Amino acid sequence: MPIALQMLMVVVICLSAQLARAAEVSTGNAVVVNNPVELQPLEQLSTTRDKPLFSPARRQPAKPVVPVARQEPPPPPAPPPSVVVLGIVSENGDGQAAIRAAGKGDKVVRVRTGDDVGGWKVERIEPRRLVLKQGERTVDFALFTTAAKPSKPVERPIRQTKATSPSN
Repeated sequence: MPIALQMLMVVVICLSAQLARAAEVSTGNAVVVNNPVELQPLEQLSTTRDKPLFSPARRQPAKPVVPVARQEPPPPPAPPPSVVVLGIVSENGDGQAAIRAAGKGDKVVRVRTGDDVGGWKVERIEPRRLVLKQGERTVDFALFTTAAKPSKPVERPIRQTKATSPSN
């Protein structure tokens, strides 16, 4: 390092020391200091020496991880049974329905109010509908659906055209 640079550094350090001393203003017996750390005795400033700032032991301990209880969503409700209402007979307020339920093959079964159909209870049998219930859920099955009946194809007359013969 060149001597001129070393001399410049010494001059800067001396000037800064003099400026620091000039910042201390004495008013009577009290000394006003710009840096409050200077007022602390060195014995109280040993914490950074005992525990370096960037030491892992100086950091705050990690917060304990509280396990989060996973709440499984409830399973989806069972779908209603696939039922085809074939007929309903009502006699003295007591009704019976003839149905074909999926899983029973093509067997026609008669059910009354309170019977079980695929885990669902027959709640009501009305003149044109069957009501099944499972817990809070209800499903209606109509005897006749309101779906549009397929229409017959429209017959259109075939137009006949005269065949013209080539003239001789």
